[in-house]
Amino acid sequence: MLPETNTNDSAEDSICNDANGRIHDEENNFQINSKDDFDIELISAARAAVSVCYFFRANNLIYSIFFVILASHFVGKWMEKILPNKKFRIKNWEFNLNPGPFNYKEHVCVAAAASAGGVSAYAVDVIAIQELFYNTRVSFLVGFLLLISTQMIGYGLAGFVRKYLVRPANMIWPKSLVYAAMYNTLHGNTSQTNHKFKFFAIAFISMFVWQFVPEYIFPWLASAAILCLIAPNNTTIKTLGSSYRGAGILNFSLDWNAIGQVFPMFTPWWSQVNYYIGVVLVIWVIDPLLYFNNVFDAKKFTFASTHSFDKYGNIYNQTKIMDPVTGTLNVTAYENYSPVYMSIVFVMSYFFFFMQVPATICHVILFHGKEIWSRYKKTREEEEEADIHCKMMNVYPGFNKVPYYWYGTIFFVMLIIAIILGYTTGANLPWWGVLLAVVLAVVMVLPIGIIQAISNWQLGLNVMTELVCGFLLPGYPIANVYFKTYGYRSLTQCLLFIQDLKLGHYMKIPPRSMFIAQIWGTIIGIIVNYWTLNIIINTKRSYIDGTEADPTGQWAGLKPEIFNTASIVWGLIGPARTFGSGSIYNVLLWGFLIGGFLPIPFYLLHRKFPKAKFNLVNTPVILFGLTVFPETYPNFIITGLIASFLSQFYAWWKKYNYVMSAAFDSGAQIMTMVAFVCFSGVVKVQFPTWWGNDPSTQSEHCFPINS
Repeated sequence: MLPETNTNDSAEDSICNDANGRIHDEENNFQINSKDDFDIELISAARAAVSVCYFFRANNLIYSIFFVILASHFVGKWMEKILPNKKFRIKNWEFNLNPGPFNYKEHVCVAAAASAGGVSAYAVDVIAIQELFYNTRVSFLVGFLLLISTQMIGYGLAGFVRKYLVRPANMIWPKSLVYAAMYNTLHGNTSQTNHKFKFFAIAFISMFVWQFVPEYIFPWLASAAILCLIAPNNTTIKTLGSSYRGAGILNFSLDWNAIGQVFPMFTPWWSQVNYYIGVVLVIWVIDPLLYFNNVFDAKKFTFASTHSFDKYGNIYNQTKIMDPVTGTLNVTAYENYSPVYMSIVFVMSYFFFFMQVPATICHVILFHGKEIWSRYKKTREEEEEADIHCKMMNVYPGFNKVPYYWYGTIFFVMLIIAIILGYTTGANLPWWGVLLAVVLAVVMVLPIGIIQAISNWQLGLNVMTELVCGFLLPGYPIANVYFKTYGYRSLTQCLLFIQDLKLGHYMKIPPRSMFIAQIWGTIIGIIVNYWTLNIIINTKRSYIDGTEADPTGQWAGLKPEIFNTASIVWGLIGPARTFGSGSIYNVLLWGFLIGGFLPIPFYLLHRKFPKAKFNLVNTPVILFGLTVFPETYPNFIITGLIASFLSQFYAWWKKYNYVMSAAFDSGAQIMTMVAFVCFSGVVKVQFPTWWGNDPSTQSEHCFPINS
């Protein structure tokens, strides 16, 4: 596939052959029209409302972008048929409700708007815990400003890194290629695209039907724990074999929702090898060895729990250490109660998180530093000569470009709003705290963006932001979540925006149309986010704040509770107590130093033996694999690696790979939505209980569900 150090930007053709499927471009004057506006508002609002709704549901449901692409396609075609092709004039403004057939450029803009705005914004967490756990009423004005500033600071930043993350040919953004293949398949009219559409339909239907089996009939296939069947009475073996409670050794899954979460069919092979080295090393080797040798008192706690614990092995009760009036730490109560303890999987994930940021900076400087400097010195004309996609985007007239000052205005206006909110909302986040959070995002956006663009993995900044603010502002939990949101979310929103810009680059969408669609979709989504959040809190508060249980079992505040716990651990107690001198976890801080040196040996080996492929050893991606647990289960490892390997044969990869990936992801995710609504939501039809779906053991036949 793609070696990460390939910087040959002078090639006439893009290295991504599938992106060339839309190499012709007959619509150079395309602009978003009234039909697109309605489609954007409808799809973005619907996705935003559903996303917030399921944020508070006991069973989370992801409103897939593939579903959005398919739904917007049918809505667009329907509107094409029913809306009149007639011009309207209001003073000097003229518009047409239906200027022509619904084309791929309109489709990309609609889906990009829904991708940007049709989500549950990260700041929904902040508003939720303020309302539910800190008894702070968040007005519409404050909520809107918090949501829009946290979502759009990153958009402003995106404009200044386009030069490095969008225009270079070797910044491929693999996920964008899957979307491009799907649009080409839906809108193509050649014999080749018609053949691919038939292939897509067959693969989609096949996966849709199959997914019904592990989702509803035979859930054991979602996590086939072989070791638990071999030794059903041996707790040690079952801990090694269970994916839901342990290491998942030899466990496999035939559930595409589990397999597809690691993007096996379009993530570059070298990247997946690095990732799986980290995954296998941590969950099958490091964590079990530390656990069974009782390092960090590991045996006192569950192997892979996401909870925090006290010294007695019980789930940590933060209400015992918090002053109920001020919401700050009661030091005496804390000292009389207990420090915070974690499962061994959680502990080691923090250690590797600490290594990840310095390793990423060092790796990018060593392996990509010259490329970044070279691109910094290039003129716009030199950039546009580098790649055929750049040349084709150059046909758009100047009014279709997005000037830097647009991005700069968004960035600085949102930054000022953020600083004002830090002082006026009770967050107690000073101006320098907001600036530092954003500076962390600015510093890390290129290193993390380059890694994501070539490897398809986005490294996280959430732990780093929590740690920094926890040391600087201990005892202020709301300041900590504000700091994390402005630091971590600004970076992720920037890279989401960049990924869609790269898709627009591949699909030849005018930059200004793409920009407007993303901004407009975000504004619609923010308004709907706040409105939906308010309705749910006002009508379901007792269920989602834990006061009482929902008798239907549908509503629960699991995500706000986790977010609130993080605010307590990092903001209230603070990392100085959790990881500082005298703590059992103090040694983990060595991860920062180790991570900074980790890429150096491989760089030196690459310089010494340039043909030995040491440049393909990507320490940030390996470390990313080392940190994925306990937030996900290890049941994907075997089948995910097999699926990845089988998709690497070049002839197959070139012709069918992205189409099949889009079909499988769409079929599996839409089937999950259908199954949820039909069998767990509205109808609640249960499949007869049998060995393959035994609820008492989560269908794994390893541990009782309440053990």
